[in-house]
Amino acid sequence: MNNKTTKNKLTLALDESGATAVIIAIVLTALSGFVALAFDIGHMLMVKAELQRTADAAALAGVTGLLPYNNPGPNAMPNWAAGQAKAHTIINNPANKADNQTFTITDGAVAGGYWLLTPPADYVQTLPTVRPVTAAYLPEPAIKVTLSRNVPLYLAPLVGVSSPKLVGATATAILPEVYGVTGVPPIAVDIDTVYNIGAGGALTIDFSQQDIKPQSNKGIAGWINLSGDNSVPSVRFAAPLFAGTTVGTGTPVYFTPGTEATLMGQLVQAGETVLLPVVSDVANKVWREIRTWSAFKVESKDANSMTGHFVDIGYYPNQKPDERPAGLNPPFIWGTPKLVGP
Repeated sequence: MNNKTTKNKLTLALDESGATAVIIAIVLTALSGFVALAFDIGHMLMVKAELQRTADAAALAGVTGLLPYNNPGPNAMPNWAAGQAKAHTIINNPANKADNQTFTITDGAVAGGYWLLTPPADYVQTLPTVRPVTAAYLPEPAIKVTLSRNVPLYLAPLVGVSSPKLVGATATAILPEVYGVTGVPPIAVDIDTVYNIGAGGALTIDFSQQDIKPQSNKGIAGWINLSGDNSVPSVRFAAPLFAGTTVGTGTPVYFTPGTEATLMGQLVQAGETVLLPVVSDVANKVWREIRTWSAFKVESKDANSMTGHFVDIGYYPNQKPDERPAGLNPPFIWGTPKLVGP
């Protein structure tokens, strides 16, 4: 009798069927927690990407608003207020959303000032609105956009994670300071786009309607800077040589790859006439010398192209050697707006 009782007790002690259920419950709870965190982290990353996209667009648009400068002359200063306003216009555009919500005034901050491309050691980019006196720092006018949004968590609170979480994004863009006037966007055109070439190399302007879309790999027009490394613009103006039909040499420009295609919508306005440098041919990541200048009347435009026609306002063929287009003294080309950092 005692042996039977002892055997039954040992059988009960060795029975693990209940332990399996407990282990499964623990594992399912842990997995549920991981799934909850993964879902909410994915949601936060999506919102951060939306914030970054809007911040990038707003900063690039903002620097185009720095023209024209205030106080023309040696004490000229970028129009910080106009640049900030243009950035806010992009932020507050109903088409720009984060977490399926439009932005409010409290969601973003926009600041303007000089970004130093070659700052001294341990320098913190504070964007001073007064130009730093040391030219070696390569100060460039910039707009900095900071956006943030409180993102609600849906499942993570079930495992003890507090909600909401603050998500942010920052973008800083510069407008390389190699310009002095408006009306000269950083776009160069192929000479065959502007002129019809006749017998003996005689050039006549092509007055037909054209669609100019800056794409350096298409051979018609492209975005340009004045620096080959596409990161440190040099402060030089274009000085083409032109006498009759004899084309001389001029300041070289560099065709920049990877430029935001939608910049056209920010840089030109329908109804204006813009000056465009003319090069022998357009290609990507190459230097091309400016051969002469052309004038293009913008009839309409969209985010990445402008439609209109070239006009004859005296730049060709009456331009003399070293003579700049009338009314521009000198005709600085400004570099393409570009993102430089957070």
